[in-house]
Amino acid sequence: MFGTYIGNDKMLVKLAYNGFLTISSKDLSLMPTLVLTGMFEVPLTKYFLTNIKPGQTVVDVGTNVGYFTVLASKLVGNQGSVIGFEANPELVLNVKDNLAMNWLTENVKIINKAVYSKNTKIKFHISEKFHGYSSIHEKPEDENLIDSYTANEVTAVSLDSELYDIEQIDLLKIDIEGGEYQAFQGMMGLIEKKKIKKITFEWNKPMLGDETESFLMLISDLQNRLGGRLYLIDQEGNPVPTTLKEISSVDFYPFALIEF
Repeated sequence: MFGTYIGNDKMLVKLAYNGFLTISSKDLSLMPTLVLTGMFEVPLTKYFLTNIKPGQTVVDVGTNVGYFTVLASKLVGNQGSVIGFEANPELVLNVKDNLAMNWLTENVKIINKAVYSKNTKIKFHISEKFHGYSSIHEKPEDENLIDSYTANEVTAVSLDSELYDIEQIDLLKIDIEGGEYQAFQGMMGLIEKKKIKKITFEWNKPMLGDETESFLMLISDLQNRLGGRLYLIDQEGNPVPTTLKEISSVDFYPFALIEF
């Protein structure tokens, strides 16, 4: 076991990458895996450990409790920087506590906004039991998934407007439960100016819904027009060349990667 209950509905977790997190004991998405193994999304964790270097700039879109934010902060060091975006205000407080607990407050900025195609106000559906399922989209019905959602209005921004003054983003990670298409639309300026080197993203057809085909067309455009190279991250954290057809043949793959 890598976690222990510390009161106030909180679990304290010792992470396998030599860090600590607190997470809600009521969360049924990340919490069980973290408590049992000290890790979450092992392939992407291994990819971070292998590819993020001191001095780099990393953007974490959908920080949740800060698992990858803390890891990135440790890896980029004092000369690097990490920028995290999280739409859920309660999780933002949790992320900041976790950064402070790991003595990682100097090189990280956490922004309590949703990432979208433009600057506006949108509805954000916050899950009661599975915090990792919160999204700008409503989750498809599943009779075996007993949960409830609260729809809150949140501030949404495009990365083009929020990060316009950054010279280079070495790695941008997106995991926002079907909001990926809107997020990509809002950072096309950064991509076209070659400011973003690598993007890891989740392919989630059920949550993308009627934006699925539009997202496929966008990725295809990035490949054809801007030379984007598409990969799957395997279980050891290694990028394996793939095709859009291969990715789109499955409903869900959490570790896709595009490089420019």
